[in-house]
Amino acid sequence: MESQNKNEEDNNGLDSFVVGTFSKGKLQKISLPNVQQGCGGHNSDYLLTKKGELYDYTPTSRIKTKKIEIKKEIIKKIVFGYITGLILTESGTVYCMGSNNAHKTLCVKDKSNLGEGVPNKVEWFQDRDIKIRDIASGSATNYFVSTDNTFYSNGYNSDGQMGIKLQQSQPFPVKILEDVDRVFSSNHSHRSFLTTLDDKLMSFGRNQKGKCGLGYCKKSIWEPTVVPNISGFAVKDIVCTSCTALLFKNGQLWVCGVTPTNGLDQDNSSFKPLKGLENIPIRSITGSSNKGLAISEENQIYVFGVGNPKSTSVKDLPNKKNRSIRKIKSTGLDKNIRYNLYCSIRNFFILPDTHGADGVGSVTMEFLVLLEKGKFSDYELMENKKLKVHKRFVELRTNSSVKQIEDILVNYKENEIMIFLKWVYSGNIINYMIVNEICKQLGIENLYSKSFYDDLFKLYKDEESKNFNLLVKQEDFSDDNDDDDDDDNENFEEIPVHKYILYARSGLFREMFDQIDENSDSITDYSKKSIESLEIFVKYLYTNKIELTADDDPQLVVEELQDAVDYYQLSKYSNLPTIFKHLKNNF
Repeated sequence: MESQNKNEEDNNGLDSFVVGTFSKGKLQKISLPNVQQGCGGHNSDYLLTKKGELYDYTPTSRIKTKKIEIKKEIIKKIVFGYITGLILTESGTVYCMGSNNAHKTLCVKDKSNLGEGVPNKVEWFQDRDIKIRDIASGSATNYFVSTDNTFYSNGYNSDGQMGIKLQQSQPFPVKILEDVDRVFSSNHSHRSFLTTLDDKLMSFGRNQKGKCGLGYCKKSIWEPTVVPNISGFAVKDIVCTSCTALLFKNGQLWVCGVTPTNGLDQDNSSFKPLKGLENIPIRSITGSSNKGLAISEENQIYVFGVGNPKSTSVKDLPNKKNRSIRKIKSTGLDKNIRYNLYCSIRNFFILPDTHGADGVGSVTMEFLVLLEKGKFSDYELMENKKLKVHKRFVELRTNSSVKQIEDILVNYKENEIMIFLKWVYSGNIINYMIVNEICKQLGIENLYSKSFYDDLFKLYKDEESKNFNLLVKQEDFSDDNDDDDDDDNENFEEIPVHKYILYARSGLFREMFDQIDENSDSITDYSKKSIESLEIFVKYLYTNKIELTADDDPQLVVEELQDAVDYYQLSKYSNLPTIFKHLKNNF
């Protein structure tokens, strides 16, 4: 029985997913383990698993899948526009497939069509030693963001959908903009969006009915233009359907470009919350050429925009003004699993979330090692040795004392408590219903109002709970100082810190902690960096930001910390290189 429970826990219910058809609204459950993404072109749909395996899925009465392999590569992401597909691998290499319409869409040197399911390496980037980290594809235009945050595009440019004022379409990538974070488009779309490193949202392309979020300013937006009234909101996803749907990380869904024909009763001149769903936290969105879909944190699926599935399982919302917002009965969905939405030209996919709320490799996931190993814990919840926590950290994350937390958790099973604690330690919501229920009892009404890094900043400011010091060796240049003893504490300065923060964020410090007494109250930094730069770095380990005062020299800080990712063995997803690039641009 114990073995059976363990297998169920390891599987996490991720052995199947649900697929629906836009034309019929029919949901069908399919068995294929750990599928994390779906998309598709004219003839086939594609499914990407957590292991980086790509399958060609043929929607017939009998489910057929054919594995597509790229030798010596692990696939990270796949997108498909109207005629072109892009594949991004873990190595930063891009492959393309599909139609080479007018020889301008596939980034290949010959003029042949590759066909769907036939990946071909985009050598243009390889020839220039450019690694890519994000991709998107529109109607007949492709988008790329490199590891140095430069934005490129190629393909058709009839309405400025490349983001540059060139009258001719471009068969190979063109550099458009620097300091770009992410890019968004959809398979039928002639408009696209991007977010910048300084949290701006920009749009470009066909602005029909104000769908670029810029009002009725122009028919075509030829260069990336800042979308107003969005600053301060963290963008999670954007879908270009009959309107433009914008999902924020706090679960709010906003739209623009709506018209009487798509039945959404609201002003379309700029992005505003979608009426009827204002108070419903949305988990994920997707969309076809004329329909948008959203799934809530409670696994309710909503359809919005022109037309609706014809299935009898579709019901009107109580809001009669928004008759085109409908519910789909969530057949086949497990209430204990959170889902994401993806779509192809014909179908939509309801896939279990295999990587958590903050995405694959999110830095916040590093803190789970503290929960899993109980390293440097100072409290056992309900005197349970399996529930070792870091008292002050947990109290700041929950706005409650450990005694209040224990009074509530005593009514929950151990696996449910672990689901809650994983949210505490990473912000990752494995089961929304459980985490939300516990948080409400703790007085946290809006789960998305809790910012992981805001809570860590409070921990950073809490000097009283810091019982550990990072020792920094200072050079003594006085002529009469002949004492060269490295153990002389007078030559050291101290930076107060929580030792478990060093352990969670730095592979170097994890190695050092394994070699010293666990009860030690200090550890020495031998990097020969200045005390000022290290104080800035320690604060970064808490907040994931480099914050400088008027007295700090940005150039000196960058010079001293530019090797920090490698030296301190930080996560490969660290944003330090991006921060330093931005600082260098402002020297």
